[in-house]
Order: sequence, then structure tokens, then C-alpha cells
Amino acid sequence: MYLSRLSIADFRNYQQLDLELGPGLFLFYGDNAQGKTNLLEAVSMLATGTSFHASGDREVVNWSTPEHIAHINGLVQRREDTLQLEIVVVDPNPPALHDPHRAEVTQRSLELPAHMQRKRFKVNGAPRRTIDFIGQMKAVLFAPTDLHLVDGGPDERRRFLDRALCQVQPSYCQALMKYRKIVTQRAALLKRIRDNQEEPGMLHYLDEQLILLATQIIYERQRMVKALNELANVYHQSISGGREELRIVYRPSFKSDPAGSLAEATQHYHEQLQAARRKEILQGVCLLGPHRDDLEFLVNEVPIHIYGSRGQQRTAALSAKLAELAFMQNHTGDQPVLLLDDVFSELDHTRREYLLDQVSHYEQVMLTSTDLNSFPAEIIRRAHSFQVVQGHITSDAAL
Repeated sequence: MYLSRLSIADFRNYQQLDLELGPGLFLFYGDNAQGKTNLLEAVSMLATGTSFHASGDREVVNWSTPEHIAHINGLVQRREDTLQLEIVVVDPNPPALHDPHRAEVTQRSLELPAHMQRKRFKVNGAPRRTIDFIGQMKAVLFAPTDLHLVDGGPDERRRFLDRALCQVQPSYCQALMKYRKIVTQRAALLKRIRDNQEEPGMLHYLDEQLILLATQIIYERQRMVKALNELANVYHQSISGGREELRIVYRPSFKSDPAGSLAEATQHYHEQLQAARRKEILQGVCLLGPHRDDLEFLVNEVPIHIYGSRGQQRTAALSAKLAELAFMQNHTGDQPVLLLDDVFSELDHTRREYLLDQVSHYEQVMLTSTDLNSFPAEIIRRAHSFQVVQGHITSDAAL
């Protein structure tokens, strides 16, 4: 699987870009804040439907565009077919413009029809729901923040699982979306019960829905973690010279028997949800469920987020990301597009060489860097190199 063409308009600092791509290694280099990460962000959105570093969709729209609309188009070559993917993002309330010749700040807004969505998807020209768009193209992103997968927050580790599972399993993505809505509705109801505006019995229906979706999500996450363990330890042992063994453990927010059945897990969740009822009402939040779960990384059975060195933590994170790549390929039969956003500057020589060796055989790899000297001459020779300057891309072949 590879992206053969990428076109973006009014996306971040790109006013217009039409880029021919293909199989192989693509290296985008330039100073910071020139648009290298923005380029990979656009490619990633074609796979996941969302930005990996924006808090809201509107942030990807170029702030100066008068139309308040960003476009992303990609032509994807898969084993069985060719797909045209399109995303349109509308920002009805862009940032205000300050005119240096006038004292006041010009406010801007766009009147949208009531039925018009702020983000729309198309596949081969036909409108698609978000759930039907995600995963049409598969991509794995490796950013500097992923090196903090082990010692970062639990939400980062949950996103690590969810991004991969949503691309390879639409039913999981659908369950996750429904679950998040239920959590939001249930939290609002808990607050109303606390304020004596609703009766506690109103929770029964939402509890049943919560349990049904939560057990499905946890089951699939645990299956993925099991698959990752079979892959990640091989990478970790190789990097550590056979001195260390890595194990990833899924830590649910409620107690259950990992060897138990799905029915038993459902019962345990129900019982613990009932026991936490009073505390949840007092706090007005959902305290148990996949939105509170976590991963733990053990090296030689020692939790490395507490006792591990920085090198051990980065080796474990690198091993987990490489396992994610293999997991997605094993489940789809296609190699995902690999996006590496300036991670080599964060790695020492040994880990940098190992990562390059592992990813060099992938069908399409896009990587960014501020320093070409950090790459071996062989990589530079093989790569299609492009310089990125203020949202403009120039091929080295044209220089």
C-alpha cells in the first residue's frame, strides 16, 4: 500500500500543494516550523480521519484563507484496487485578523447551512461516514512524543492502541465512538443525580450500554496487546543485545481475571460499577471503563516507567511501535504507510541504525528531519529528497 499522489489546499501553512509520490523512501528536510510535520499530518488524516496533534479540526485550516476551508486529497494504491480519498474541513470561526492600519480587530465568521458538517469525507467521489472512511488507507506514525509512550500519560498509551485498532477493525472503531458518547451522557446524568435533578434509577440503561461496549473494547485491546507481546519482545531483545525481555501488560480500571470468559468479565464490571455508584455520583464522572485503562511496560519483570533508564524506556517504545507496524500488516495483508516525524534526532546512534534497518524494506516510508547529516549516505542516495521551506516543497532532483 502506498500513496501515489497528495494534494492539499489551505491546510496549515500550505496554500496549495500537489505532490507526486510512489513506493520507496521519501525524505522531507528543512528548518523547524517550515511545514514538514504538517505534511505528515495531512497524510495521517487520510488514514485516521483526525489530526495527531491538533486539539480541534479547525486548527488545520489555514488561518488566512478567505474560504475558511481546507482540502486533503490522496490517491492510494492498494493490492486490490486504487482509491481516491478526500477530506474537507470547514472552520466557521477562524481567528480574528488584525489590520495594522486600523485600530480595531476584524472578526470573521462563516454562515453554514444547518445540515452542513464541519468535516466531510469522500471515497472515490462518494460521501462516506467517518466510520466508513477510517482505515481505507493504513498508516503508522512515529513522532517524538511516541518515545514517551512508556513514561507519558495513560491517554497516550490508550491512543496507541486505538489508532491501530480503528484502522484494522471498523467494528472496534464503531464501538469506541459509541462508548465515548455513552461516557459523556452518563457523566452528565451523574451530575444531575448529584444535584437532585434526576433519580439514580435513570442510570440503569446507560450502565447496560456502557458495560456492553466496554467489554468489547477491552477484549479487542487485550487481543492486540497479546499480539504485540509476541512481536515487541523480539525487537527489544535485539536492541538490548539479548540482555532484556519486554512484556506489555494491559491494566484495566476494574479488577477481572485475564483468563476468564467475556461473560465473567461483564459480570465483574457490573458488580464493581454498582460498588462505585456513590463515588461516581459525588464526583460526577465515570470512574471505571476503557477510558481509564492503561498499559504497563515491564523489562525483566520490572516496571520501567518507574525504575527504567531513559534508554530502556526508549527501547521499549521503539519496540512497541515496530510491533504496531507488524501487527497492522499481519491483520490486513498490506504494509501500512510509515510516517517518521523527526524521530531520528531523538535517538542515539544504535537505536537510529536499528530503526533505519527495520523500516527500510517497507513499501512506502515518509520521514522528516532538520539535519540530513544524521542519515547514512546510503539512505540519502536511495531516498527521494525534498526541501521544505515555508509551505513550499522542492525536489532535490530539480535543484
